[in-house]
Amino acid sequence: MSDNRNLDANIDSASYNSLVAAINYEYCKRHNYEFVYYRPYLNNRSETPLYNCIDPKTGDHRHASWSKLLSTSKVLESSYDYIVYIDSDCIFKDFNQSLENFFQPYSNYQILFLNNKPCHDDSLPCAGFYALRVNKYTKQFVRDWYAVNLRGKNRDHAWEQDALWQIYRRYKVGIIDSWMFREVEGQFLRHVHSFDNSSRVPYFRSFIDQKSINYFNTIYEIKVVEFNTNGSEVFTNEHRELNWQKYLSRYPDLGAAGIHTKGMAIRHWIHHGKAEGRKPS
Repeated sequence: MSDNRNLDANIDSASYNSLVAAINYEYCKRHNYEFVYYRPYLNNRSETPLYNCIDPKTGDHRHASWSKLLSTSKVLESSYDYIVYIDSDCIFKDFNQSLENFFQPYSNYQILFLNNKPCHDDSLPCAGFYALRVNKYTKQFVRDWYAVNLRGKNRDHAWEQDALWQIYRRYKVGIIDSWMFREVEGQFLRHVHSFDNSSRVPYFRSFIDQKSINYFNTIYEIKVVEFNTNGSEVFTNEHRELNWQKYLSRYPDLGAAGIHTKGMAIRHWIHHGKAEGRKPS
């Protein structure tokens, strides 16, 4: 996932991006996939502007939807075999379906999207979910996608979606015919469109209850990577100076408060432990 907003550990105030992150983390945890929440920002890490990246050709600021391509480019420099991107208003609805099984009929493609029905032509790809094999071909695809010059779409809907439709035919792209934008029995993904904005939080809250997800604990386990879209700064909540097991052993009050995992210990250390004068090991 990639979003310009921070994660909120309070379910009562959390926006849909945090709720979706918790759901998708739990899905990935069930299937032993690594889940990472990327938070791109523009120059000032403490701010969350809606326009958080820059058009490489004009220098104009771009809507945060574009910055997911910069997050994708960063992940493509990793040692993974495949990466999967999912929008912050889209969830893995079927927890029993694995990515391997879902993609198996399309194994000859290095770039995969779901289609965009019913919003547009069913044959068009939707930028809200995609899978890429990690190699030079897909890296170039993402670079070309971000470099598309549609000045009117830097700030106006549908941003990077319109850019995708400009360039995807230059590459061998697989498009999976599967419902996301309507509630359909047995569907793998559920994408709650911006046109249904008012239903996002209630829908995802209900899903969290249905799956009995411990929201607070889950949010504290999520790996977060923050990076400057206009610089080289990168921050992660995986702090090497913290020996999380010793930290929890030294401070039994944390365990009593429900903090038991590595991710939760790291988050506590970052947001509270340092200021309280606690030792990291």
